[in-house]
Amino acid sequence: MIEKLFDLIEKFDTICIYRHVNPDGDANGSQFGMKKLIEQLYPEKKVYALGNENKPTFFPSCYHDPIDFSLALAIVCDTANRERIDGEGYDQCKMIVKIDHHPIVDDYGDFTIVDEKACATCEVISQMLMEHHIQLSKEAATYLYCGLLTDSQKFSINSVSEKTFQVAAYLSSFQINLQLINQKMYAGNLKEFRYETFLRSKAEFIEEKIAYIIADQNDYEQFQLTFEKAKEKVFVLANIEEIEIYCLFTQKSDQTYTGSLRSKNTVINDIAASYHGGGHKLASGVKNLTLEDIHSLLEDLLKRYHETQA
Repeated sequence: MIEKLFDLIEKFDTICIYRHVNPDGDANGSQFGMKKLIEQLYPEKKVYALGNENKPTFFPSCYHDPIDFSLALAIVCDTANRERIDGEGYDQCKMIVKIDHHPIVDDYGDFTIVDEKACATCEVISQMLMEHHIQLSKEAATYLYCGLLTDSQKFSINSVSEKTFQVAAYLSSFQINLQLINQKMYAGNLKEFRYETFLRSKAEFIEEKIAYIIADQNDYEQFQLTFEKAKEKVFVLANIEEIEIYCLFTQKSDQTYTGSLRSKNTVINDIAASYHGGGHKLASGVKNLTLEDIHSLLEDLLKRYHETQA
């Protein structure tokens, strides 16, 4: 796989790297990890990270000036379907490479590298590099470790494997600052802490099996948080013993809601796909929902839970 990837990179002078909308640590980490890797191995090439959405300040800014896409190779990271690709021009590029770990719902790309068993796209990339004994720069290893850490939820979910830890050890060998990465990716401020406490006070429960929060725009704005930061707080409902499925729905400025869905054992990604979303079997997202949509979705999740218990 990596030989074919490098063969394609060598054929192009311009490389454009993309990730999904509303990028998380794995989307940003795989995008900027790939950028630094290519710049390290092919310093003569022009490499651009593209995207329009806000992102954690730990990552660099994306490129926004004009590019001749017709002569470029597009590498799309951590994005299951083309509708979720963040940034312009990928469909104008001469070739598209897809690198991902989500279930295949859209087989776009002229060349694809997809491992659904990996817990992160950064794991997919790092696994290939490790197997070929590629020496990484500290920057490239740092960004890839960020994605591995966040999408594995600090190495705590069931998709974490022996390979995940082998990859973590490989990335750690390049003198990355583990303490700083953890701090930058997970540390919050007092405004966030107070908002998280507020969210817990709004939690609703269905049969003590599903927990959910509906957060309006005024809720997070009174704590001076952006939508991008507020929508990340689904973890406030995690680790409740009785709860099987938990969800956070956050209102956007257009008054629709974006939702993060999490499950311990119940498959939910096919349900999410029916509500303008998708993702992993136990961790998915939905978007453009009305309040009526949210309650319909919750009914579907409860029905799925009961079906799995039958």
